[in-house]
Amino acid sequence: MKHFLLVVLALACGAMLFMGNLYWQDRAVQSKKDSTIESKSASTEAPVDTEEKEDKKEEKEIDLTANWPEDAKELYTKRVADGEAFKISIIGSPALGASEGGWAPQLKEALLSAYEDSIEVTIHEWDTTSVDFVNSSDVDTVLDGTPDLVLWEPFTLVDNSNGVGTVQNHESILIFNRRLHEQNEEAVLILQPPHPIEGARFYPSNVDELKTFANEEEITYLDHWSEWPDDESLSDYLIENQDTPNAKGYALWNDYLKDYFIAD
Repeated sequence: MKHFLLVVLALACGAMLFMGNLYWQDRAVQSKKDSTIESKSASTEAPVDTEEKEDKKEEKEIDLTANWPEDAKELYTKRVADGEAFKISIIGSPALGASEGGWAPQLKEALLSAYEDSIEVTIHEWDTTSVDFVNSSDVDTVLDGTPDLVLWEPFTLVDNSNGVGTVQNHESILIFNRRLHEQNEEAVLILQPPHPIEGARFYPSNVDELKTFANEEEITYLDHWSEWPDDESLSDYLIENQDTPNAKGYALWNDYLKDYFIAD
């Protein structure tokens, strides 16, 4: 009888060990399945996170255009949706400071930093009058770049210094604007004056007439003169002959434009 009980006990222990082994094997298999499911779930969700980041990036870029004209904002949004770069051309006289760290290259750097690859920026600078500009191949140089937005300082100070009247200046603007829209009917033109100078008699009235003309033609006009000193301290912002701003003047001009084109 004693031997019989020992045999039964041994069989019971063996059965318990066998069942325990099966249990732990099942747990191991289930744990592996759960791990695989979690891994697949994470890989499935990753693209969603990427899409959300891209959406947020696009929303941020579009918010930066808050100050732009409505048609420019709409065209920018369209270009982004189509995966194309929005093209900006900055054109004008040597007051741009294109080759000497002026406001134009500073603004270009700021725009590219803020909008990254959603925009392209080109700078064109000529020491010419508005009349000579629209009657030369310089216009083709601008239009060959198929700009979506043109920021133009329309040679107002150069015109004033060379006897070109405001009527001719305004006619030149209309000619360029017509050709711009023939090349790209959705393109937007924005005008701005050159820098102010001290002791001028007729030049300030030329700038006032430019502003009035822009308003009448419903062309966006950026009046950065509101930021410049209107007393003798203006000389601190200009080179000696007043043809262009100095570094301090370029910084002031750039800050105004940067605040406009890159909204907080």
